[in-house]
Amino acid sequence: MLQDREIELKLAIDPADAAAFRRLPMMRKQTIDAPKRRKVFNVYFDTPELALKQHGIALRLRKMGGKWLQTLKTAGTAVGGLHQRGEWEHPLCVPQLDLSLLAGTPLAKLSGSKKLHLTLQPAFTTDFYRTTWQIEVTPGQRVEVALDQGIIRCGESESAISEVEIELREGSPAAVFDMASSLVEHIALRPETRSKAERGYRLFHPEPMVARRAVGVELKRKWSPLEAMLAIVAACLTQFDANVEGALASDDPEYIHQLRVSLRRLRSAMRIFKPADAGAIGDGLKWLAATLGSARDWDVLVTTTLPTLLAGYGDASFASEIMGTAQKRQVAAREAARAALVSTRQALLAMSVGRWVSVAGELALLPAPAAEDGRTFQADAERNLTEFASHEIRRHHRRVLRVSMVPLAEQSAEARHQVRIEAKRLRYAVDFFATIFDKKRVAQYLKILGEIQDGLGETNDGAVAMTIIEALAPPAAFKDFAKGWFAARAHAELAGMEVHFSALRSVKRFW
Repeated sequence: MLQDREIELKLAIDPADAAAFRRLPMMRKQTIDAPKRRKVFNVYFDTPELALKQHGIALRLRKMGGKWLQTLKTAGTAVGGLHQRGEWEHPLCVPQLDLSLLAGTPLAKLSGSKKLHLTLQPAFTTDFYRTTWQIEVTPGQRVEVALDQGIIRCGESESAISEVEIELREGSPAAVFDMASSLVEHIALRPETRSKAERGYRLFHPEPMVARRAVGVELKRKWSPLEAMLAIVAACLTQFDANVEGALASDDPEYIHQLRVSLRRLRSAMRIFKPADAGAIGDGLKWLAATLGSARDWDVLVTTTLPTLLAGYGDASFASEIMGTAQKRQVAAREAARAALVSTRQALLAMSVGRWVSVAGELALLPAPAAEDGRTFQADAERNLTEFASHEIRRHHRRVLRVSMVPLAEQSAEARHQVRIEAKRLRYAVDFFATIFDKKRVAQYLKILGEIQDGLGETNDGAVAMTIIEALAPPAAFKDFAKGWFAARAHAELAGMEVHFSALRSVKRFW
């Protein structure tokens, strides 16, 4: 049988909750027939050079219920836990690969595909029990819910499998998210963006885990603003998903920092495109951003700001005491961030965002208000993307110039903070639409914006650090020293900022 697209949502579940999951009343009430439990054994294949992995292809032999299947899957997309990918599956009489069945698939297009059978070898295996329920979410909307419990093996290395998969059988992908949201309200689940194959390859060819930074989105001028928004939002979610595991497992502050960046970019995209149907997603993103922001503030204080400040203060005994207190607060803030990432509230937020961007035909954008010249730039399916992008960048550019008319050194801390926010929103707008404008001019403009953001960021870090330090209730002498220290640094930083704003006012427009 050939199935050209697989749509499923993966959710991680604590093994201790598996029994409770099986007993959920909703699983009994909504199932079409009795649940089935089967043993599943898979062998994944690749070349010594990992040619399949490099092209986002997974090839396996599966034994289930005494029968063998050959399955090929492509990487596809994984946004908010929803996996959409190509899948080609064929029953076999014997447990042996038959590449002749894969003519016309991405595998057949690989260089050297005709000799591929000579170099393919087993890479890793998965061995688990699968319990499945056929669920009718609403009339005409049917999903298969699977609970998988078992092991991924590669040589002597192992990794546990404990996950719930919700696969679309009939209807819209909305059914997958609706089912997941119902389950999350009854048991602890969270989106899992890594497939079993990806986890197996991690055992087969271990690579150091690194934080994922934001990358530009390759927009096309012929796209509508709606299509551009979907691509940008998907990129933001991909960056967020890629950093969750690191934030939960590592104390490296870069993971939480990049999680915050992805949320800031996502919220900026929503301000630019003004989606009509995002509902309460904005409030949820604001909550999560604030929780992660607190952890990030303590990370910056403990790893960067406080060591330099204490070195200048010159009291080793006091430095040890206050650093110890700050580190405890840092750990508490990080644990609060981790708790938020695995909370039911975050899981429901992820379901809402994933449903919002994954369900075709359910998205719309609000009409934009009239511009100063009386024209309206509506981000709908008919609007020219270049015209829309130019309008948005021009609007943000003017706002930055307006709030920076008074020299920064003469502005209050609150006013400077607003300048920083506006500059950051402008930076994101330019980043989002960069690929549809002249590359050199965009680079020149972003360089100026980068200088502005760096300078404003330094002064903001000082203001935030001072607020946190005051919360530690230090002696008055140290507090006064810190205030003077940060004031001096801010003064030095602001002194050169007008040059950058002057450059921004005179830079050649690219939009």
